[in-house]
Amino acid sequence: YGSQLSIEETRRIAPYQNATGLQVTSAVLAGMVWALENPTAGIVEADEMDFRRCLEIQRPYLGPVKGYYTDWTPLSGRPGLFPEKLDLENPWSFRNVLVR
Repeated sequence: YGSQLSIEETRRIAPYQNATGLQVTSAVLAGMVWALENPTAGIVEADEMDFRRCLEIQRPYLGPVKGYYTDWTPLSGRPGLFPEKLDLENPWSFRNVLVR
């Protein structure tokens, strides 16, 4: 899943901003609203927050949010220019995602 926020939509919402900046800012805003709505929660990890509520706050700033199934894995297009210690048996191993 991901946001397909265009630069045109971004500039309509927030002039002089880019899509990445607005997407990140929307997450900060959602976190602040969640904290105000949950004052007794204290300091929490992001995955302890209600993601549905956070997305509800973020949606006006994200543009279309869509998901696509593909056959892509971190091993697609690898190896690159340099030798790597890849885990070919487990494509989703952290070793295959880590870039050195």
